[in-house]
Amino acid sequence: MRRILPTLVLLLTSACSSSSDHKRPVKPDFPQTNQQLFSEKIAQVPSINSLISLTPVQILDIQRFVGREEIAELPKNKQVYEYLSKNLVNFNYEGENYSASLAMDKQGGNCMSLALLTYAVAKQLGVKAVFQVMYTEPMLLEVTANLAVTSDHVRTFLYEEDTDQPSKSFFFSGRSYLVLDYFPGRYDRPGKIIDENQFVAMLYRNLAADALLNDDLDYAYSLLTSGIRYDEEYAPLISMMAIIHRRKGDVATADKLYRYGLEVTDSKISLLSNYHYLLSKQGNTLQAAGIKQQLLALEDTSPYDWYLIGQDSLHTGDFKSAEIYLSKFLKNTPYYHQAYFDLARAQFAQGKQALAASSIKQAIEIAELSKSQRRYKAKLLWLQQM
Repeated sequence: MRRILPTLVLLLTSACSSSSDHKRPVKPDFPQTNQQLFSEKIAQVPSINSLISLTPVQILDIQRFVGREEIAELPKNKQVYEYLSKNLVNFNYEGENYSASLAMDKQGGNCMSLALLTYAVAKQLGVKAVFQVMYTEPMLLEVTANLAVTSDHVRTFLYEEDTDQPSKSFFFSGRSYLVLDYFPGRYDRPGKIIDENQFVAMLYRNLAADALLNDDLDYAYSLLTSGIRYDEEYAPLISMMAIIHRRKGDVATADKLYRYGLEVTDSKISLLSNYHYLLSKQGNTLQAAGIKQQLLALEDTSPYDWYLIGQDSLHTGDFKSAEIYLSKFLKNTPYYHQAYFDLARAQFAQGKQALAASSIKQAIEIAELSKSQRRYKAKLLWLQQM
């Protein structure tokens, strides 16, 4: 929870100092996108209401369940928890983006589909749902057309009713809550709490990623546009919007999007990496070098991006950068043995045989541990970081 507290303190400080003469920095407006490049498919974009809507049969099933004598006496958030726990026993993790009703019918979907289903059931019973991003062991799901798709993990907090204090912040209300975490056996590390707008933005990001993988840039544009309406400072949406403009040949708008993203968001790894790629492809070596230095100097605990750009640097023969990126990754995720093998490759290619041998030794030691031992080792590390 360390990552959450500074944000909360800053928000409280801002509220208390609203009478100060100091002017707050004015954030830039979202750059104008080149709509003429795309055949918009707004009609095909699902609304958030359609994504969370349950069928009449599903709603009736929920009502019957909570009407049971032993369930009706429970707090509402416990009712949601019990319903989902009993109805998702055989849920199949398929890695697919489904709506809430489809996820329930199919008894399958990815982690975001599960979170969406939880959100839908919670809304049906009038329960407040708050989401938290979880950092997990990096898992590449698919790589195609220079796009890397990774797994996402979100857990859900279900808050108990508190009608006496309806306007009080959920973080400070003292309300009891239940946590729904569908994959508790993973190497999970708590990330930031996200609000409903950010959660919806993540849903549209997932759908846009599917469109990108299908090379449907027009549909991706429509989905990204919808997502940005909910959170125009969400780094993945900004980065993907820049990517589809670059693919359509509009480098100028892509450049504006990257610069905007770097100004408004704290999550800069993928933005810097993709911006560096854009500048390098355009032959802007001086500016690309400056962006590369920012990336090399950046400190960020997000696990996925460091690993992915470390892999990319290995493939392009930039072994010095690969060593730096993979070292940053392992600083926060030291239980992922494959990364030590990759680090050893980067070190060996630079003539650092002793360091490469040490990395190989660490990789072997971790790989030989059982999954339970690696999990305990990871948990111990995170406890030490609290």
